[in-house]
Amino acid sequence: RWPGVPLMAKPSQRAIKDRNSKRYIRLRAVFRRKCEQVQAPCHLCGQPIDYGIPAGEDQAWECDHFHPVRTHPELYEEPNNFRPSHKGCNASRGDNPVVPTLGPPSEEW
Repeated sequence: RWPGVPLMAKPSQRAIKDRNSKRYIRLRAVFRRKCEQVQAPCHLCGQPIDYGIPAGEDQAWECDHFHPVRTHPELYEEPNNFRPSHKGCNASRGDNPVVPTLGPPSEEW
């Protein structure tokens, strides 16, 4: 739970499908501001996100759900399930589980 964001009734199936509940839109905006403040990278590819790119473009910031909404609709409005991503990375992942990566190598091989 985030301070200043009240608990609300469970969102409708339509709101989940369309990603348009007022609470989700508000939570997503708060999450984006926090990501932008710390310049959070994409949790899927690890690359920086240019927060100035307009929404809709592949390299633009997008709110990803670590546990997909299709399989975990109860986590749709749960900020702890939000992750920063590029729109293209999020679209490529779809509803597949997040595949952990080892990160960048510590030295050139």
